[in-house]
Amino acid sequence: MTQPASSNSIPVSWLQPLPEGYRIPIWRWILLPATALMLKRQNGVWINGTLELLNDEIRFSQSRLVKSKAKSNGASWSVPFNEIADVSLKPGTLSEILEIEAKGVRIKMMTVRAGEFVERLKGAVASA
Repeated sequence: MTQPASSNSIPVSWLQPLPEGYRIPIWRWILLPATALMLKRQNGVWINGTLELLNDEIRFSQSRLVKSKAKSNGASWSVPFNEIADVSLKPGTLSEILEIEAKGVRIKMMTVRAGEFVERLKGAVASA
């Protein structure tokens, strides 16, 4: 198991894509039109968590804001550095969009003040 490097983590919101063929239920359009519109516009849901830069991979772990009796650990995934093709950071009004391309899949995250973290990530990907 890989261990985190010294404080190489940032808080992020990951855009979890909707399943293929997912249709927004009509009740959501009626009761929660603003959320239905954002769901359609983003084509996914934002999941809060932490992105860690480890020795040989990056790892996303969902934050647990609500404690429940269920033993679910939430969403979690990792990508080895050698599978990452591109890393980009796009500035926004209040936040930045971090995009990572790996195996033809684009992973989109929202973060703030991540410039230093992204530089370390790019360096780790280049040396892998």
